[in-house]
Amino acid sequence: MVFNPYWNVPNSITKRDILPKVRRSRSYLRRHNYEVLRSWGSSEKININSIPYNLLASNKFPYRLRQKPGKKNALGLYKFNIPNTQSIYLHDTSYPVLFNKHERALSSGCVRVLESKSLALALLQYSGRSESQFNMFSRSKKTRTIRLNKSKKVPVEIIYQSAWINDDGEVNYRFDIYEYDREQQNKMSLISAYNNN
Repeated sequence: MVFNPYWNVPNSITKRDILPKVRRSRSYLRRHNYEVLRSWGSSEKININSIPYNLLASNKFPYRLRQKPGKKNALGLYKFNIPNTQSIYLHDTSYPVLFNKHERALSSGCVRVLESKSLALALLQYSGRSESQFNMFSRSKKTRTIRLNKSKKVPVEIIYQSAWINDDGEVNYRFDIYEYDREQQNKMSLISAYNNN
């Protein structure tokens, strides 16, 4: 678990979302607390004004972006790492109003947590740390990674649903953004065709 995380911006988001804004105004990075670093293997900071304009094109940008911790950080104040091969993690958000939207598929793959502060406290307490330690970590502006007690693993299951029944018995539908339903439908068609032959 990380308190006050940096956000290492994936290349796809840098190219698709951020660089077009930077091309319009280089001050975009400063206003949103981004740093330009030499590469993924380097922590050397590059002054945005020293970068030639032509390198701000999506296909030519050789650097990486990192957003500094704080209230503007896209990950919010808490990041929860989970073991997986796709670099997916859970995190807080600097825009909690997004939870009020009906359509909330606004992420690029990671998972925003509505009650992230409560989850952070619960995980620390489960791992044997006190609420006063949690408060100390939360008040600090320092980025701090806390490894949870290895003997107390917490299983994380992420499910994908485009339809479900709520507590009132009403069916709810959401847009199938990953097109998993279509994949399932295609598989079922193939199985049905195979079984009918």
